[in-house]
Amino acid sequence: MEKMKILINVVNARNIGGGFQVVFNFIVMTQEYVNTDVEWYYAVSERLDSLLSNNFKEKVEKDHYFVFPNQPDFKRTYWQVRRELRSLEDNIEPDVIFSPLSPGFFFFKHKEVMRFANAWSTNANSYAWKTMPFKSKLRMYAYNIMQRALLRRAKYIITQTETVKGGLLRITNLPSDRVKVVPNVLPAVLQGIDPTPLKEDPRWFDFVAVGGQMPHKNLEIIPEVLSILDKKYHIHNLRFHTTLPPESDVWLRIENGLKAYHHEEHVVNHGNMRLTELADLYRHCRFCFLPSVLETFSASTIEAMYFDLKTVASDFSFNKEVMQDACLYFEPMNAASAAEKITQIVGDKELQNILSSKMKKRLKNYSDFKTYYDNTVDFLTEVGKSSI
Repeated sequence: MEKMKILINVVNARNIGGGFQVVFNFIVMTQEYVNTDVEWYYAVSERLDSLLSNNFKEKVEKDHYFVFPNQPDFKRTYWQVRRELRSLEDNIEPDVIFSPLSPGFFFFKHKEVMRFANAWSTNANSYAWKTMPFKSKLRMYAYNIMQRALLRRAKYIITQTETVKGGLLRITNLPSDRVKVVPNVLPAVLQGIDPTPLKEDPRWFDFVAVGGQMPHKNLEIIPEVLSILDKKYHIHNLRFHTTLPPESDVWLRIENGLKAYHHEEHVVNHGNMRLTELADLYRHCRFCFLPSVLETFSASTIEAMYFDLKTVASDFSFNKEVMQDACLYFEPMNAASAAEKITQIVGDKELQNILSSKMKKRLKNYSDFKTYYDNTVDFLTEVGKSSI
């Protein structure tokens, strides 16, 4: 029986972030979890190549690993890479091509499975649009038109939640069995770290509010939430920990809001943090605040469950699908609603214990990278064997 040939196309892996990390972990595991029925080929970006270890590369079969300039690079190398990818495809004749950072700007003759993780193009809501200034909205509208056009070319897609799958089915009109949901999992780096809480500062209720500088993370609600906690609920000892670049517009707006409400000491901004550093922050906190109004699958939800952080999150399906009743939910973008739930969670030890128990049960669904890997490979091989 001939092995199934799978070409992993990640020539567009250039920006390090959540998607990049997922791709990196998956590629490494193709050589750790040996599958004798699959023959792996790799078309990788220079950026990804620079981070993959020599140990990994030595395990790859000869003439199965190819490095390309980071894409898309329309001004210089795009057309060259397009020709070389087509030549590579013709030489390999893969049964299936897996593009885990999709949609991209390269088109293939053989069957392709896209992995899609951008809720802006499928599930954007009115709350998310409110977070964007006018010019950014125009750019996002244009970007979504392009993304949806590329998605409509897709024949098979992997995504992370049923919420986004529903959006993909509306856009692409694909049959339901052509869109596979493979949920995100806790990063392997964190699974090796003891989640036991470290000694807390008795002066504070410490909340992590992890998120990048994208406006839809809605971290700018924090100063108003603090003001309501202070004036309405007389809670003066609550502190948020953020991970924003100190020069970012989002942090500057939060900082101005804190000054206006005289709550500067109630937020500690740690800047960008590595996962190991973030784990240490989690262990020093007891609670988590997730005000985001748009996500595909927020890693913060499973990280909060792993580190037993009792969580208050915005009331959206992308949060409820993961955490279900292991979390308190507030009305999106409503600082008063958020403050009410925060007051409830910090003041009720019995509730905290109940949420801890529920989080442990929910976490079991998102702890096994091997299951994530196997489900992905199973779908790829299923597509490869399909006659469609």
